[in-house]
Amino acid sequence: MARAYSPITFFQRVPKPLLGRYFHQKQEVLLEVAFDELEETRKSAELIFKAFTTLPDEKQVEIEAEFQDIDSMAFQGGVKALIEEATEHPHFNAGFPEAINQHDSDHGKAMWTFLEHREYWAGATSILYAENIADAYWKKRNDLPHVTPLVEPEDAKRLEKALIRYFRTREGRGRHCQIDVFRRREKEYFFAYLTDFGKSELEFEGTAFNPRARTPAFEIIFVYTQSEGSLDIYAPRNTKYVTDLQQEFADRILNLDELDEFAGDDLIYNLNALTDRDFVFKGLEDFDIEAVNIRLLRLSLFGKSKRVVTLEVDPKHNPKAVYDLMGKLKLPPFNVTQAEMIVTFRTPIPGSRTKDRKFKISYPNWCNLRHHGRDELLRKMLTRPGIEETKTDTTEADSAA
Repeated sequence: MARAYSPITFFQRVPKPLLGRYFHQKQEVLLEVAFDELEETRKSAELIFKAFTTLPDEKQVEIEAEFQDIDSMAFQGGVKALIEEATEHPHFNAGFPEAINQHDSDHGKAMWTFLEHREYWAGATSILYAENIADAYWKKRNDLPHVTPLVEPEDAKRLEKALIRYFRTREGRGRHCQIDVFRRREKEYFFAYLTDFGKSELEFEGTAFNPRARTPAFEIIFVYTQSEGSLDIYAPRNTKYVTDLQQEFADRILNLDELDEFAGDDLIYNLNALTDRDFVFKGLEDFDIEAVNIRLLRLSLFGKSKRVVTLEVDPKHNPKAVYDLMGKLKLPPFNVTQAEMIVTFRTPIPGSRTKDRKFKISYPNWCNLRHHGRDELLRKMLTRPGIEETKTDTTEADSAA
């Protein structure tokens, strides 16, 4: 959950005994501050901040980096990610979910986990980051054999060497590579970090302001789902290499020597079905959904020239508003190329007070839903009434017509 980090606000939100453990036991500083005796007030937070600013600059920088990491996980979604990682971890502590929930605040839960169970931290933060990358930045291939991936440390090392060789040969960067592997809900996540070109940046070293040479890293994320035979790749500023990266991954992790040329995503959304006034999504009770209403339809009118009409309504008081508007306009034949819907759940969406989720789908196969949480349920909902089809289904239907 993106928010600006403020040290005083952070000190106010984290329970003082946990702050004391961090400073006294982990960092061995601020020993003069009696954290257990401080009240949970703004005044106490300001007192801690004043003591914090007396630390050496390099120590402040080190602590601030960790506190921002903890602060970024101190919300309901972050706590959920920590619990999910704990359940998937090879060394799962069965008492962890109950223990973390002994702390009332999200900041308390995050700080306690950081201090007590660092083994869960990297997986939770990495996967939460990946799950919040917009779908538009992922490149997906879904025609792979449903083979068991190789996920042992030696398998990751083989992929590391392959990526080093690939980027060193083409661009001269990527001297070193580290890959972290995590599992979440039948998905295998491979986070690859490679050395980028060196660069010089201005920064303070104590009181001196000087340029310093540094070696940043660039990342590539691979997500393989065996049940789907799919491979998603996030490679910002490296999209031209995606096809080669698919092959490198398939060769080292899936034992597939040569991939066939990808013919494209087999998924197609049949949005014309939404123009039926009596259209309903089936089995909504299975997804804890109370109602699905159409807010927007984009129509592509038949004809030689490109003509598009967008119908936009407020379905809050009239769920059939878009059909009423369509009837008044007496439109010529058209295809629906985009739809925006508002889904109302029976219970609030985790991490918010609202029960509504708004999303868009476009022809042929674009959708801004994510692949986890309730968005994953909505994707399944789309398959129920025939909105989501395959090219094979569409071809057979056209032939029958």
